[in-house]
Amino acid sequence: MDAEVAAALWQVEAAFVAHPAREVLESLTPRQGPVVVAEIDPLALVLGLGETIGAPDDVRALTPWLLRAVVSDDRVDLHTVLSRIAAFWGDWTTAERTAVRDFVDTLWVALLDRHPGPVATLPVATAVSFLDDASGLGDGPGRLIGIWEYKDTASADHHLAELVVDAYYGARVDPEVLVWARDRPQRERLERAAARDRGEPWAGDLAAALDVLDATPPH
Repeated sequence: MDAEVAAALWQVEAAFVAHPAREVLESLTPRQGPVVVAEIDPLALVLGLGETIGAPDDVRALTPWLLRAVVSDDRVDLHTVLSRIAAFWGDWTTAERTAVRDFVDTLWVALLDRHPGPVATLPVATAVSFLDDASGLGDGPGRLIGIWEYKDTASADHHLAELVVDAYYGARVDPEVLVWARDRPQRERLERAAARDRGEPWAGDLAAALDVLDATPPH
């Protein structure tokens, strides 16, 4: 696990230290007995937590466990976990919400810093899939777009080119992200990247994205 991701998980655990997790949860499903957290299938726990398994407070207490599962169990997807958290975090503290958002931001930075993927310690391999998963929190993409603008690296540029092309071929992309990606500053960013990386294996991806943008009026 990347040191940055491990540190973000530690910050999550510190933020929720006042809410110790129960080892055994009640089940509201007929004919199912108490649920032992250490023994249940992680995906089944994520899908039922706070509704058919345990109580809403258990979502809060198990948030560190849920986020750790995202990067340690490929059956547990980021969108499902974030949607589960967002459904119950209305009365959580600012520190608790911030720790969750900081964890998401750390995963995002780790993704932007690497291309091509997938990376074993990250839940998704593309910016398109990450932005879709992160929408589970209901925050909108503005914060993540801001981080992307700050990450002036070849890998982040490659992710941008990939998103432009994927959107052209029908990938689901938030309209706000799509407007941003097609705007003149991003077009100029990709032009600089194409000139800088013209000898790299991904130069064709940058050229393809510029071809798509050439057919799209800038904003």
